[in-house]
Amino acid sequence: MSNVVPIARGAHVNLGQLFTEGLKLYRTGGLPRGQSTGWPCLDPHYTVLTKQWTVVTGFPGSGKSEWLDAMLVNLAEAEPSWLFAIYSPENYPVATHLVKLVEKRVRKPFGAGPTERMSEAEYSAGASWVLEHFLWLDPELRTPDSLIATALSYGDGARKLGVVLDPWNTLDHERNGMSETDYVSYILTEVTKLARSSSAHVWLVAHPAKIQRNKDGARPLPTPYDIAGSAAWYAKADNIVCVHRDQAEGSQDVEIHVQKVRFKHVGTVGAVTRKYDRATGRYFEPMRSVNSYADRRG
Repeated sequence: MSNVVPIARGAHVNLGQLFTEGLKLYRTGGLPRGQSTGWPCLDPHYTVLTKQWTVVTGFPGSGKSEWLDAMLVNLAEAEPSWLFAIYSPENYPVATHLVKLVEKRVRKPFGAGPTERMSEAEYSAGASWVLEHFLWLDPELRTPDSLIATALSYGDGARKLGVVLDPWNTLDHERNGMSETDYVSYILTEVTKLARSSSAHVWLVAHPAKIQRNKDGARPLPTPYDIAGSAAWYAKADNIVCVHRDQAEGSQDVEIHVQKVRFKHVGTVGAVTRKYDRATGRYFEPMRSVNSYADRRG
């Protein structure tokens, strides 16, 4: 007698429907790319597709949050249906974060500086636009899954939803006896499930573990395996972006390294350098390209 357990009818994917979906993709040109980041130089490496999640890493002070905020503004300017749910305690009070986003929208500094300050009317228009596209999650919600689930509840089917948890180490992590490695693997699996079940893109900002400086005193480029907690970050993430800032005094160079892309129709591993404008928080097209992160570790 066979020991094979029969599979109940209806337990597999509808093959006819699957064929039709594939044919539809073929007729529309193939698998869709994600939305442009707003920086043509970066788009060959990274685009934003819903039902996925991205980890953004880099040393403290490298500009991870500034870069991510700038990209979110770009996304909403190009596609007005975006709504971003943000958990970012390092940007509290929230008015501080609002002002930083308004600067990126208006393209002028909020306060007095070396360039023309935005007018009150420009602030009002910019703030109204930001509040149409951004909301901030209750700081009392502290676990990753509860924050993401709450953020997803704002989806109504009519808008694209983005979820940002920044940074990972400020969250409450209920390990319930699990080792850190097992917990990170488990919770990132839950993040993947939540992203796949929604029409959202999730960004998690995570610091690398402490890395020794090079002999010349420079900080080496972090890799996905350097993210604090577990190698599961590399295994589980759909995309990994490392923001790496030139530490030379007066330099405005910020390197954006795309270190993992799960699906080739979304992008490919590679890197570019951008110029950061401190007055407005904007990033400009690079003057040069840099090698991939694998080549920089040496």
